[in-house]
Amino acid sequence: MRGRSLALGPRQQRLVLAILAREANRLVSVDRLVELVWPASPPRSAVHAIQVNVSGVRQVLAHSQGRVTLETHGAGYLLRADPLLIDVHRFTALLTQARRTDDDLSRVSLIDEALALWRGPVFAGVASDATRDRLGAGLTEARLIAVEDRIDALMRAGRHGDVVYELFDLTEAHPTRERLVGQLMLALYRGGQASRALDVFRRARRLLADELGIDPGTELRRLETAILNADSALELAASGG
Repeated sequence: MRGRSLALGPRQQRLVLAILAREANRLVSVDRLVELVWPASPPRSAVHAIQVNVSGVRQVLAHSQGRVTLETHGAGYLLRADPLLIDVHRFTALLTQARRTDDDLSRVSLIDEALALWRGPVFAGVASDATRDRLGAGLTEARLIAVEDRIDALMRAGRHGDVVYELFDLTEAHPTRERLVGQLMLALYRGGQASRALDVFRRARRLLADELGIDPGTELRRLETAILNADSALELAASGG
């Protein structure tokens, strides 16, 4: 704590700590811990293994100077901590603050602070794919939405040129994510590249049809029409949502 790195122990112990931290100040039953640590087939010794891991977690938290404690409540455990000490909860709090901020550049600053807390995929190196999907999918989506919100704020501030290359990378990684596609189209249009913006739409339309069997949504089709018509409202409208 206080800037010091702590050895968190073996992988399974780190996973138990991560689950408890994800549910900070909420009771987590032993059964739920077993289910998340061994999503397929828990061994007969699973409950004992959880108890051993919890004991190891307590030893780690002994170095937190009382700021983080682990309590036993019947057949469950509760990690008691200020949520802002835990990255996942601080991330959520910063995004909530950003949404309540009217100034776009202040919003960008808050979102940047939130995104800087990410060190890589959620539960990477400690959890199975099934457990990561259960505990981390919502966080991964929240991160993507935050990235999109940040781009919207920069676009509203007239900084479309600053986000074009980032948007090319993002749409390459998420080619059927329509909000990102729309943001790239609008950024290109505002940069005087209407033809290229329409090429982006056509590529997205093909991918949506080939991979998902659907047509582009209403907002993306409206944006294409507005670009085709050189609608002056595009110079002021915020992108995507």
